[in-house]
Amino acid sequence: MPISDDKSAREAKLAEALRTNLRKRKAASRPASGDSDRAVEAAEAAPQPYAVVRRLEGVNHRDGARVDLVLEISAPYPAPESDETACAVRLVGDGGQFDTEHGKAAFGVDGLQAIRRALDLAQVALDLASTTHDLRWPDGRSYDLSAPI
Repeated sequence: MPISDDKSAREAKLAEALRTNLRKRKAASRPASGDSDRAVEAAEAAPQPYAVVRRLEGVNHRDGARVDLVLEISAPYPAPESDETACAVRLVGDGGQFDTEHGKAAFGVDGLQAIRRALDLAQVALDLASTTHDLRWPDGRSYDLSAPI
C-alpha cells in the first residue's frame, strides 16, 4: 500500500493517535472497582510540602483566561492500610480532579516504583488538563504532551 503524502491525512492520523493515547491514560488512571477513593484517601497521608516538579501556563479553551499550573509530587511514604509505598500527585490551577488539597496517590511495591507510577499519573493529570486548557511553558512555547515527562 503506498504511503500518502497528504498533509491533512497525516495530521488526522496523528490527532487520532493522540486521542487514543489520552483514552488509554485516562483508563489507566481509573481505579479498580471497589477502590474508588483509595488514591484520594492515600494522598491525604502524603508528607507535606509536595515538591514542585513542573510549572506551566494554561490558556482556557473557552474564554482564553490564563492560569498558572503547578505540578507537584510528594516524597514516597507508606500507603495507609497496605504494605505498598505511595507518592501523591497534584496539579494546582486547572480546577480538575488533581487540583485538590492532596491530589491522588500512585502506588508501588517500593519507593522507586511509586515514584515511577507517580510520573505516569502526573502525565495523566497533564493530559486531562489539556482537554480544558492549552498547555504552555512559562515562556509561551507550546507544551508537547507527546513527550514523556
